[in-house]
Amino acid sequence: MEDTSGRMLLTGTKELHILPDVQTTFQLFAAHLRRVETPWSYPSHTHSLFELNVVTEGMQRFTREGTVYEQCPGDIFLVRPGEHHECVADGHGTMSYFCMHFLVDDPVLRRTLLALDRGLYSEGSPLECRIGPAVARLIELATGTKAETASDRMKTLSAVYGLLAALSETSPEDVAETGEKHPVSLQTTRLAETIARRIELSVLDREAGDDSEAAIADIARTLGYSVAYCGRVFRETYSMSPRAFRSSLMLREAKLLLLDPDLTVEGIAVRLGYEDAATFSKQFRRWTGMSPREYRSVSR
Repeated sequence: MEDTSGRMLLTGTKELHILPDVQTTFQLFAAHLRRVETPWSYPSHTHSLFELNVVTEGMQRFTREGTVYEQCPGDIFLVRPGEHHECVADGHGTMSYFCMHFLVDDPVLRRTLLALDRGLYSEGSPLECRIGPAVARLIELATGTKAETASDRMKTLSAVYGLLAALSETSPEDVAETGEKHPVSLQTTRLAETIARRIELSVLDREAGDDSEAAIADIARTLGYSVAYCGRVFRETYSMSPRAFRSSLMLREAKLLLLDPDLTVEGIAVRLGYEDAATFSKQFRRWTGMSPREYRSVSR
């Protein structure tokens, strides 16, 4: 005998409690705790990731999509994919903050996170009170971890999933009045996630190089939809175009490869699918305002 999910049930079962099946992908990038001296700033930029930023000391002036916020110790700022943002250490002396970037492909959790349009959640707010303990645990791990061991990775993973669980409990007061008026349907979100995964694979497989339009057109054709429809669905879920999403992944991959001193710029261009180093360098400068070699020199 089977239940509706195909599980075998023993004859005579009187009561059964089952946890939900879980199949999701989570990726954590560049989580760090940093202390800076004023004047200090991070220029305006955008990316395809969710970002969480919390000030632990001093003051920070955080700008998102042209709106300026004053971020005090304990205040949490959430940035959604595709949002332009920059930050400046405000005041005098030192400023410390913890920052993490992450991707989630669970459609329900993603829709919940995209509905969080307030940006700044002050210390003591309902959302900060829920996720504060998990954030504090991540900061503790960042300051106490000395080497990347299996134990460190599992502790970090546990803390991150605790954070995601707290975020998923979002209540109406967590969403600003300017938040999402028409929630994206689950079917639309799943199609957008499929498009995103295909785009990621195209980057990892070095397909089409800098020709984002060709790569996206091929994905749309494979899925059986028009490019225009895929673009509209993707924007509803990711708040950015498929082309911008692919460019952000290409830039992330390029930056990671440039951190390897054994790789030449020419070799990296080939790995990323560009025709030559000159084409890659031109695109990288368009993305960052500096050449690959300049980026490599300031990143060491």
